[in-house]
Amino acid sequence: MRPAARALAGLWLLLLLLAGGGAAVLQLLGPPRPVHVAAPVHLPAPAHPAVRAAAPPTTPPGTPPGMPSAVPPAPAGVEEASLVAPPDPALSEPASDFLSRLLPRIGPGGLTPARAYASHAGLPAHGPQVAVMLEDIGLAEETTDEAIEQLPAAISLGVSPYAPAFDLPGMADFLQAARRAGHETWLSLPMEPAGSPLDDEGAQSLSTSNDLEVDRRALEWSLSRCQGYVGVTNALSGLRGERFAGSSAFAMVTAALAQRGLLYLDAGGLSGVPADPPGRSGPGVRHADLTLDEQPDAADIEARLSRLEQLARDHGSALGVAGPLRPVVIERLRAWSRHLAARGITLVPVSALPPPAAPVTAPLAAPPAVPPVPAAIAVPVTPPAATPTPAPAAPAVPAPVSAPPPFPRGPP
Repeated sequence: MRPAARALAGLWLLLLLLAGGGAAVLQLLGPPRPVHVAAPVHLPAPAHPAVRAAAPPTTPPGTPPGMPSAVPPAPAGVEEASLVAPPDPALSEPASDFLSRLLPRIGPGGLTPARAYASHAGLPAHGPQVAVMLEDIGLAEETTDEAIEQLPAAISLGVSPYAPAFDLPGMADFLQAARRAGHETWLSLPMEPAGSPLDDEGAQSLSTSNDLEVDRRALEWSLSRCQGYVGVTNALSGLRGERFAGSSAFAMVTAALAQRGLLYLDAGGLSGVPADPPGRSGPGVRHADLTLDEQPDAADIEARLSRLEQLARDHGSALGVAGPLRPVVIERLRAWSRHLAARGITLVPVSALPPPAAPVTAPLAAPPAVPPVPAAIAVPVTPPAATPTPAPAAPAVPAPVSAPPPFPRGPP
């Protein structure tokens, strides 16, 4: 055989051997397996950061019997990082004397602003409870932002109706920031203080020297300055409006607050002892127990905060008021609140404190009852026999009066 033919035959033999080996390998591996392609996963779009969806309530570990079992879920539309609802159009009505302004009112189903705009920070509360109202919010932008951002959500904020932002279009952004941070807001009501006229609460202050209609219009001006607050307080820039709050004219304010579903916080005087004249007590009223910054000194503020804790241990709850707004107050409140839980005390919003107990009126003293005679020594009493009633006697006839004998005469 020629060399070329032998080479061609060898090539074919090599190809046959490779084909046979490949077939054997395929036989060992088996038939090819089908490839499944996973369908694309469509994730839901993230919710807007300012909206929190309603979630089922969760029970905190260690909840004692008899306490609320869960924090109420946030309703749809409640802002993120808080349980404070934004202003609800159903809870407002136009102010008759101030165009484009709104007044709070009780909504459908009896929903009140006091309930709708209350903060749930710190709830459910265990053991003694303390609440703090920090007033003068809105007057100074820098300290207002510090208070909102640095203080715990459970601290309530008293908003001044004189805040410059309320005169700007679109109202004030600091109220929205306060809701996002979890703070509930109260409105400070300007009223004539005890030191008037040296102390003055501004041009819209309610005064005992005003006509009732002037005070009514001033009240409507204050209530229409902003929306979304749970109630009003007499604490404004360190003053307390004592003179007007202690007058008979204050009944007009309490009637308006009850009609509009708002709470009232009586911040008391500088001594921290709240007064309680008629019209300033009831389920919609809270009383402050202590003024926390009567002396704007860090050591004095710390001592008063310790006193507030002791009041809470003694009585179950306590409420302190601070203001005007100062950096030292913000710093001391922030440091104090960090270790409250470790000391067994819960910081709660002002609206979460229990209302004051109704006064107990003692009943009129009844005459002491005669104790019954025990049966063992009781002596039976036999009723007397019936005595016949005698017939009425005939009227006595007076005996005739005999005339005296005649005077004897002498001899003739």
